Formats: sequence, structure tokens, C-alpha cells
Amino acid sequence: MVIMREIVSKIKLTGKTAIVTGGHTGIGRGIVEAFAQAGAANIVIAGRREELGGRVAAEVTAEHGVNCVFRRTDVTVDAERRGLVDDTVSRFGRIDILINNAGLTHVENAEDISYENWRKVMDLNLDAVFFLSQAAGRVMIRQGGGVIVNTSSNSDRLVMTPQRQAVYNASKAGVSMLTKCLAYEWACHNVRVNAVSPGYIQSDILPQGTRADGKKFHEVWTEMIPMGRFGYAEEVGALVLFIASDICPFLNGSVVVADGGYHLT
Repeated sequence: MVIMREIVSKIKLTGKTAIVTGGHTGIGRGIVEAFAQAGAANIVIAGRREELGGRVAAEVTAEHGVNCVFRRTDVTVDAERRGLVDDTVSRFGRIDILINNAGLTHVENAEDISYENWRKVMDLNLDAVFFLSQAAGRVMIRQGGGVIVNTSSNSDRLVMTPQRQAVYNASKAGVSMLTKCLAYEWACHNVRVNAVSPGYIQSDILPQGTRADGKKFHEVWTEMIPMGRFGYAEEVGALVLFIASDICPFLNGSVVVADGGYHLT
């Protein structure tokens, strides 16, 4: 029991400054809540929905007594990515944790996907993850360490069904491989890079649709999940907290699956 108490006591983010992209909704909100409960000193929510983001930051600050702020940022724009990093360092002195969570799904037959739709998904789901990691990684290298956690998906290795989402799957496969590459390159700088690979989580980006036989997508997915339900943002948030905390300093380059056993079917 003494060992267990010591382990649990380490799941704290006291004094840490974290950036969470897309932290005002869905999985991102779950991550922000987990970080706030763990006592992070500063949480920067980055996203494009200014009214919602400001409201969420105020609610988290009031409820948990941490400093949670919203910064309007389009992470697909290089100047805004750099501005997010520079502003965070200017205000708080460092970046301890970066969570690359903002993402976009797209359901369309492969033969119909336009270049514009392909680029829209890749710009947010993959390109922004790399270039924001690069900008924050430079800061972490200078300061002697840090942690990056990327939100991938079990779509990184599974062809999901019945929806057709080749571009989304490809983008998440890229995120998982990028995670491993950065983890390898930056380990010598004490910068850990990992990813979570969620399955179907209750959120506003789940694709809606009906199969040819009339069965709704969410009904099909639920039947394919051994646990018989979707996951919750809070569950992913707890996992990301564990990975980002000092409790597992030897975890690096891992893509941790949380999909209720979907990948086993």
C-alpha cells in the first residue's frame, strides 16, 4: 500500500505548463480536465472557436483553481503555431507538455476525394502535429526536457468500417510513425514523445451515417467493440495524464491503444 500511495502521488502536474490543441471540446476537453485535476500550473487551450474556448478556460479555472487560458490559434498556419509557442514561453517561461490533439475526420469514397479535401485533413491531422512539435520541441531541447503526446487513432493501422475514410486513416498512420521518429531523435534531449490511439470515443467528430442495410454506423461500431460501448473523453484524458506525468519516465515512442478491445476483433 505504501508503494501504491507513492505511485499515485506522482500523478501530479504541479508547476507544469501545458499546451492542449483542440482542448475546448471532445477528447481535448477531457485532457484539459485531467490536467487541471492534477494541478497543472498553466494550461493553454489552443483552437479556433474563440467563444467556446474562452468559456471552457474560465470554467476550468473556476472549478479547479488552476490558470487555464484560451489562445485563438489556427495550428495549420505556421505564423500562428510559432505565435502560440512564443506567447506561452513569454507568459510562463517554459513549455513542459504539448498535447497535439486537434483533428478532423473525413468520410468519402477514395475515388471521390478531392485534393482540397485531402490537404485539409493532412494539414490539420499531420502537418500541424509535426510543425507544432518542432516549434515546441526546440523550446524543450533548450530547457532540458519536456513531453509531447499526440492523439492518433486506432485508424492508424485498421481499415475502419463501414465508413470510408482513407485520408483520415492515412493521416493517423502518419501521426503514429511521426511519434516514433521524434521519440527516437529527441530522447537524448530528455524529450519524450508518445501517442494515444483511441477507438470510438463519444465526441462531436464521430462520422454519422447509415449502412446500405439501414443499420446506423454507431450501431455497427458498438457491436464490434468487445466492451460493448464507446469510450469517454475523460477516460482518454486520464490515460494522457498518466503518459504526460513523471510517473512513467521510461515510456517513449509508444502508441498506447484505448479502444475497448476493438483492435482485437
